[in-house]
Amino acid sequence: MEKYLYVRQDSTIGNDDDETNGSTVFPVSRLLSMGASGNTGLALRFQPRINAFSGGEGANTDYKTDSVTLTVATNNQKAVIEALCAIIATPQIAGAPNFINLFDAVNGTTDVTGISGASVSISPAQA
Repeated sequence: MEKYLYVRQDSTIGNDDDETNGSTVFPVSRLLSMGASGNTGLALRFQPRINAFSGGEGANTDYKTDSVTLTVATNNQKAVIEALCAIIATPQIAGAPNFINLFDAVNGTTDVTGISGASVSISPAQA
């Protein structure tokens, strides 16, 4: 069964109905890359939900990704990448959760040591 990465960037429970600020999940299989974003950021990039990588677009600039930028301690990106990779690689046993909480702003919780915040960016449809 597929594993999913969960993010809720808004700390107000009443805003949970918003696709970007509220509860959002990304299938682990759609994760393309992880990389530093400044001293305290770690960007996770995903195949987009709205756009498709069909190869028919006019230029590579047409390719867009959805992203989650995690807030981490200064220059601690490698440790967070290692922790997240370990969680993703953990074998799934029958009945085990397939839900990985990257960050829940309402509860201030995470399943990954070293994450203290998150922001989500969903790419708009291509023109």
